[in-house]
Amino acid sequence: MENVFSAHMTISDVLTRVLIPVARLAMARGMGVRDVLDPLKRAFLTVAQERAAARITDSRLSVLTGLQRRDVVRLREQVAASPAPPAPARLLQAWPQGVARLPRMGDTGSFEALARDIRQDVHPRTMLDLLSEAGAIAVEGEAVRLIRRDFLPAGGSPEQLTYLAENLHDHGSAAVTNVTAQGSHFDRAAHFTGLHAADVEALAAFHREAETAILMEIAERTAKMDGTGTCRVRFGGYAYSEDTT
Repeated sequence: MENVFSAHMTISDVLTRVLIPVARLAMARGMGVRDVLDPLKRAFLTVAQERAAARITDSRLSVLTGLQRRDVVRLREQVAASPAPPAPARLLQAWPQGVARLPRMGDTGSFEALARDIRQDVHPRTMLDLLSEAGAIAVEGEAVRLIRRDFLPAGGSPEQLTYLAENLHDHGSAAVTNVTAQGSHFDRAAHFTGLHAADVEALAAFHREAETAILMEIAERTAKMDGTGTCRVRFGGYAYSEDTT
C-alpha cells in the first residue's frame, strides 16, 4: 500500500487536471466546449473586478483578462453575486437546539413560522415537502420531527447543483489561496493505492461517520454564537475513489 503524491506538474497540467471534473459536469449536461467559454470568461471577469477594485473600467478589465472589450461589455452585467445557501439548509441550521419536534402550524414556535422566517416568498409546505423528501424531517400528525440537520438534496436537483458550485468554489478558493497568497486554510487529504473495494468501503464508512460527527459539533457550537459578525466560513470533507484498472 502506497501513499501517493503527484509528480511535478506544469501550470498547464494543473489547470487541465482541475478542469476535468468541470468537463465531466458539462458533458453530462449535454454541453460542449463552446458552451463553457462564457462561464470561463465570466470567471476571469469576476477575478479581474476583484483585482481592479475602485479602478474598474471596461478597458482595464480587457487588459487584465485578455478578453476583447466587447466581451467585457457583454458579460459584465452577467456577473452575479454568490447565491445564499439553499433555504432548506438554512432552515435546518435555524432549527432550535435541543428541540426534537415542532408543531407543524402556528404563528410562532412552529415549522410554519420557522419556514416563513427563512423565506417569505416560499410557501412553508414547499419547504416541508423538500425536507421530507430529503429525509431531514418527518411529519408526524400535527408535528414535524427533526431527523438530521444536514440537507442532502436529490441527485441532479437545482439544490444539489448549488451545493456543488458553492462547495467546489470554497474548497478551490482555499487551496488556490494557499498556493498563490501563502494562505493558511486547512486543506489536507490522505490518498492511497492498492486497496480492495471492500477496504475502500470500510474506510469510507469510517470517514463518513467521523466527518458527520465533527460537522454536527461545529453546527452546535455555531448555534451558540451571536451571528452578528461579517465573516462567512465553510467547513467540509470529501471522499473519492475509483478503480484504476
